[in-house]
Amino acid sequence: LSEKSPVRGYFGRGGEDLDQVMDLKDGEAPKQKARTDHKEALDSNGAPWSRPKGGFVAEVFGQPSRFPEEEDLPGFGETMDEYSGAMFALAKRILSLMARVLGNSPDYFDQHLTNPVATHRLLHYWPIEDFDKQIGVGEHTDYGLLTILKQDSVGGLQVLNAKELRWVHCCPVDGAFVVNLGDMLARWTGHIFKSTIHRVVNTSSEERFSVPYFLEPNMDTTIVHGALCEGTGAGAAVDEHARRCRLRRVWAERRRSPTGDEMSEAILERFYRASGQLKVRSFSKTAAGGGPTA
Repeated sequence: LSEKSPVRGYFGRGGEDLDQVMDLKDGEAPKQKARTDHKEALDSNGAPWSRPKGGFVAEVFGQPSRFPEEEDLPGFGETMDEYSGAMFALAKRILSLMARVLGNSPDYFDQHLTNPVATHRLLHYWPIEDFDKQIGVGEHTDYGLLTILKQDSVGGLQVLNAKELRWVHCCPVDGAFVVNLGDMLARWTGHIFKSTIHRVVNTSSEERFSVPYFLEPNMDTTIVHGALCEGTGAGAAVDEHARRCRLRRVWAERRRSPTGDEMSEAILERFYRASGQLKVRSFSKTAAGGGPTA
């Protein structure tokens, strides 16, 4: 990764740190992390055909993948692009089912995926040597619509059981994907669909490999609280306790964002700034149409 290409390319240990990222408030600079993410990754453009519209953030996420030269690693780029295409198709299929659950037409999300942002990531985790200073990936929620994850047999992915407040191992299953829902989808559905707090702790002595595919809608999409389930009756299936919890979270978000509405580009920017990957420039004006500031 570089200043010119901050989100497309390779980053090593400490290039992205998510420990304590959930504790940051809007506009707050990333703190010194208690633990460093003990991983390395290659981030590529998971929708190379897309031309995201928006500010600087949309621009950098729309940049092409930076693969090794064909002569150095024959077929690598072609394989990556083929996999990305298959994951995009699978993501659209999953979203079509979710749209139907919410009382919308199966193709509802298509209008928001004409110029999406997608990141196809190859991840490598080393065995943790010091649990006080290292973690595979610190606890966080994904920021977008959904994530489709393929993991190896080593394990280490843990999901927080929000009711019991304990970590549950998400054990690998042969031939299966893990699907995480992101913050944009949670907000859009008024938290009927919830973004999942998760982390990675590689407690084994083996190296761990995984391949997540992160999908976000068009960068000029406005994410409105509960807009996907207004008037559909989808909320009727949510019991009173769940409804109250959802409302508390919605109102907490409304206090952070007074209008209750936010551009998808702004949500994406906030996560990447908190993780430390966007740290050279400030992009707070991009969602409003202004340019980036130093």
